[in-house]
Amino acid sequence: MAWLVSLALAIVLVTVVVMSNRREQGHLRRIQRTLKTAGDDRAPARSVDAALDRLENMVHSDVSEEMPRRVQSAFDAISAAAIVVDGDGVELLRNRHALPYVNARHGDVLVENEMQLRLHDALLGESTEQELHLHGPPERQLLIMGSPLIADGELLGAVVLVDDISEQQRLEQVRRDFVANVSHELRTPVGALSLLAETLEGETDPEIISSFLSRIQDESTRLASLIDDLLDLSRIEGGLAEESVEVDLASVLEESAAGLRSAAEHKNIDLTFEVFDNVVVNGDRTQLASAVSNLLGNAIKYTDDGGTVSGRIVSHGTDVAVVVEDTGVGIPQRDLNRVFERFYRVDRGRSATTGGTGLGLSIVRNVAVNHGGRVEVTSQEGVGSTFSMILPVGGPDYDRNEAVMQHESDG
Repeated sequence: MAWLVSLALAIVLVTVVVMSNRREQGHLRRIQRTLKTAGDDRAPARSVDAALDRLENMVHSDVSEEMPRRVQSAFDAISAAAIVVDGDGVELLRNRHALPYVNARHGDVLVENEMQLRLHDALLGESTEQELHLHGPPERQLLIMGSPLIADGELLGAVVLVDDISEQQRLEQVRRDFVANVSHELRTPVGALSLLAETLEGETDPEIISSFLSRIQDESTRLASLIDDLLDLSRIEGGLAEESVEVDLASVLEESAAGLRSAAEHKNIDLTFEVFDNVVVNGDRTQLASAVSNLLGNAIKYTDDGGTVSGRIVSHGTDVAVVVEDTGVGIPQRDLNRVFERFYRVDRGRSATTGGTGLGLSIVRNVAVNHGGRVEVTSQEGVGSTFSMILPVGGPDYDRNEAVMQHESDG
């Protein structure tokens, strides 16, 4: 883990600092003894003391100028906030990430207090750690670790590190939710298949057998679709291939519409598409085709019989948008920000009848992100929805600012 590397570096740095200080202090003590024994007994004691004070200041000044600049620079390179103290608890080093906690306000005061507690325990020889949750904004989860610094059985000091594990915790939660959702989604068709097969055992009525076989076929198709979407999502979340190619979005839209024509006709849905501009983008054709198909397929699933679904491609300066509009059931405002989450469904009851896996829009979002773009949605319940996948015309490595300047100069 990153914090282990930080801790190891801190130990090395503080050992250098402490041992260097001790060498200088040893030299100083020897000089002090020499001065005291060689000094004029008739000289005022305060004169010798003043000379020793000046000598001590000179030694510490040399130490502070020679080594700590390089040590401090190395210490600042540690990604976590860190403080090092000597065996007496005197602070030797504090890196730039720990500076904001000095004389802090609000939640950062709690961080500084917890750091001092970890240092206190570390100076007693104990390695401890404590998680601290700050509600923010922004909300943060911090791991604060204190460790004693021991060399040759002697306590040299202590170090404390503050690691921001907010993103790590979020990703871990996403992973747990994903595993739970996959397990739930797979259990439904597998359970249905098992029940149908069990019911069919010993059945002799041809009509019942035909009905149950049809349902088994439906559940098998649903299970296969879920597995295919999971594989697609896993591949797409891996990012783009090393080399992008030129992709004609018009042909992608046309092929996707052709592949979904039968599904639209089955519900008597008028499926149309139009391209106002001949637009070519750099990217992964397979991913883009998957995203466009999912947009159209999602619109068809949630549009009632006799409705309309239209797809179009429109250029907006440095961007190009693939827009899919439908006259479907619409999405409540409270759900608009979540429809691109994996397995999120606005109406689970309706999803069961449409056969959706809950992964289609998540695939669309990941494809857009892979290509340096974004997704947008507007909707009104009972009226319909409009989904847009907006991509830079130059692909994921496109310099948008440079293109804007070029566009303005051309204009």
